[in-house]
This record gives sequence, structure tokens and C-alpha cells, in this order.
Amino acid sequence: IFNGLNWKEIKSSHSGGYNSSNNTAGGPQALNAPAVVDVFENHLFLSGHEATAAAVAHSAPNDPYTWTSAAGAGQIAAGFDVVQIKPFRDDLFVFGGNAIKKIKVNSSNEFSLAQVTANVGCVARDSVLEIGGDLMFLAPDGFRPCASTSRIGDVELETLSKPIQAKLVDIIKNKDMDTLNGVVIRSKSQIRYFIDNSTVDTIDSLGLIGGLTDSSGSIGWEFGELLGIRASCCTSGYIGTTEFILHADYDGKVYQQENGLSFNGADIVSIYATPYLDFGETEQRKVMRKINTFIRAEGPLEMLLSMTYDWGQGDVSTPATYSQTYEGAPTQYNGIDIDYGATNVLYGGTSKPIMISDIQGSGFSAQATFVSIGQSAPFSIQGIVFEFTAAGRQ
Repeated sequence: IFNGLNWKEIKSSHSGGYNSSNNTAGGPQALNAPAVVDVFENHLFLSGHEATAAAVAHSAPNDPYTWTSAAGAGQIAAGFDVVQIKPFRDDLFVFGGNAIKKIKVNSSNEFSLAQVTANVGCVARDSVLEIGGDLMFLAPDGFRPCASTSRIGDVELETLSKPIQAKLVDIIKNKDMDTLNGVVIRSKSQIRYFIDNSTVDTIDSLGLIGGLTDSSGSIGWEFGELLGIRASCCTSGYIGTTEFILHADYDGKVYQQENGLSFNGADIVSIYATPYLDFGETEQRKVMRKINTFIRAEGPLEMLLSMTYDWGQGDVSTPATYSQTYEGAPTQYNGIDIDYGATNVLYGGTSKPIMISDIQGSGFSAQATFVSIGQSAPFSIQGIVFEFTAAGRQ
């Protein structure tokens, strides 16, 4: 999933800024320290000032430095403390802790406020990200989209993260959501959230990763946990045709993700565990014979495989850990701009991307856990096939 990351020193200079203290009477007031900013309909919008947390102010049209009412600037009362503002399609969504509204341009060419929901809000300011044509945010019960449905004026707000809802609720209760930072990786249709702050060691810093996937012709979400990246802020964007994903750490350095094969020189640990599988028969014992793991890897790979049985009961014996190796996909002369002499370009490799492991053990259910530790090229597990013999029934 990750290509790794390396830190780089980035120097920049900035001059100028926004100061609303020069506003005249009748203009937007007391927004000298906004926490959120965005552009919508050629106006600069500001909000999130602690003293006036329910106010959303906008500049004059096409002029981010003019904030007087006579010039076209104004202020809108959201009716709740604003967590984040984000433009999406023809609306500017205003997120609160327990409600969501949207600002739109009415028939009189003026900004008006409309209700989206009074039952769901956003718990983390930086969780609001646009990906896959949806505006996604973290609610108290999981990730939700703001995608418009076929019903005009309606908004779809179903939970996307039901499989990991218990984990998300636990994180929201026990972590400071103000430290959460999110970034979109467009080339991989992924979102990444980094949660912990400077009080937590980098190696123990928690994160979440989500990605759009095509399963049997339907697009859905897959989620996982991240460990070992501590971000104080992060961003992504294209320079030419190359996407850059950057995050800053509390150590004062800026790191580039998707670069290299390690986490700033440290080994990358990846773990994937299947659920306990009963193969349709909870009362019948299965004697396991073999596992065929379908791998998509960009280079050589060594992976550890462990098996557990009967839903992890402590009195059930488990076999020793197995080691699997994969040489990587073979090189084919049909690509564009490929350096056939580059590292990890493999000649004479296997044409079947399968790792075959003979395994032992039996049980009414089985779980396979894959672990990789090192600085290998990125890989993904595409599918797993279990071969077993049906034994006695309980």
C-alpha cells in the first residue's frame, strides 16, 4: 500500500496575510483568527474563530482583501459552532459537531443557508476530504459521504465504514480528534488519516487508511490501520503528471510519502489477517492442506504466514509460522516508458502471481495472518484460496 517515505528539507518564504481589523462598520467582524478557509463562488470564506465560532464570513467577489459590506462582503450565522467548511459541487457545506448545513446561491444571486441534517455532525476538522466524486467526513459513528442522490436536493449520508465501526468509535472516544490530519492519494483512490500528536512516539503513532475497490463489479470501501507515521499536517497534489504526498512531523521535518522502501530508514511492518472462516459449515472439522495466495507485488517479497483455528480458543494448538517468498512479476515487453534495466525488473519470473504454502492443522474455523517486515517493494494480496479435507462433524 505504501511506497515508503523519506524526509526532505523544504524552505519557503511568505509575505502578506489577512487582517480583518480594518473592516468598516457593517462588515464581517471579529474573524481575525479563522481556523478554516476556502474559496466558493469567487469569494474567500473564513470561519472557525474561537470567539465567534458560529460565524462564516466571506470577502467581496474576486477580492480576498476587501471585507466591507458595501463591496459585497458579508457574514452568515450557521447556528452552531463551525468545525469545517468545504465546497462540493454547487454548494458550500458547513459542518458542525452535531449538524450540517450548506450555503448556496439563490435566485436573487445572494448566499442563503439550507439545512442538510440536524442529527449528524463532523468530529474532526481535517477528516473532510473529497475523493471519488464524494465529500467524505468522520461522524461519531464512522465515515459518511455527502454525495447527492437521484432525488433533487437530497443528500446521502449513510455510513461507509460499518465493518470497522467499533474500532472508529473507540478511536473517537480515546483520541484527541483535533490532532487528526487527513490527505487524499488520488492515484490510488485512497485516504489516509494520521491521529496522534507529539506526546506519542512516531513508531506508536496511529492512523487509518481507506481505499476504493472494485469487488465483483461494484465499487466499495476497504479500511485498515496505519502505524508509524506522526503528522502535524499533510497535503497532496500534482506537479505536472507526478503526484506528491507530503506530511510534516512534530520533529520539524517534512516527509515525502510514496518515496523509497522504508519509513525514513526504518523497516515497514504490514499485517493482514482474514476473519475466521467456517467455509459454510460451523459444525464440521476441516483438515487444512494448502493455501494459495494471489499476490500483486512490484518486487521480491518475503512474507510470514501463521494459522489459528476454532475462533482463537486458547486450548487449540496452532502450527509453527510458515515463510513464503515471491520473486515478483515477470517483465513483459509491452509497457510504456519502462526502464528494462532498472532495479526489481525480473526476467524469467513466474507467470502466475501465486504463493503456494503447504500448511497443517484442523478446526471448525480457520484464520490466516500474513506478516511482512522489511524494506521490500509495495505489494497487495488479491485473493486467497484454501484447500482442505472435510472431516468429522461435531
